[in-house]
Amino acid sequence: MNKYNKVLVAFKDEELNCFASQGEWLYIAGKNDKKKGLFRLPSYLHYFVSIKERIPNEYGVVKTIDEYITAIDLANLDYKSRKKNPNSITQDELEKYEWFLEQINKFPEHTPIGASWLEKRFPKQEKQLRVHKKFFSGMSQEEKESIFNFKLEIHQRTINNDN
Repeated sequence: MNKYNKVLVAFKDEELNCFASQGEWLYIAGKNDKKKGLFRLPSYLHYFVSIKERIPNEYGVVKTIDEYITAIDLANLDYKSRKKNPNSITQDELEKYEWFLEQINKFPEHTPIGASWLEKRFPKQEKQLRVHKKFFSGMSQEEKESIFNFKLEIHQRTINNDN
């Protein structure tokens, strides 16, 4: 199991459809997660939810953590927040958490991240989720820094103590 030192965290900015508390860890929203009537998205876009309270965020930002996290750690946190038994995590699901952490760890710290669906129609029709850098071209450099360059002060990691 690979170890990663970056996670996707929330920044609170309701104008950008980001409602989770700043610094909360994010993961890709599942089919049972709802936007709770807070915002609407075009069908080609997807969103994240906070691992703690399942609050939706359209975007997240990459932050470095003091220790490391593995896919099983992230899966355990996500399953507990969904009130599911962490012992029921399958190898296929674990690979999805591994893929997510790999994608996040490709980016430098303070990078804003979004999620969108890529539809392929040939040779067969399929829908694939992409996690990618989000460019806020309408913002000045100062605005971007004020939103994305915060210090991650609250260390949400309680993985080893929560077993």
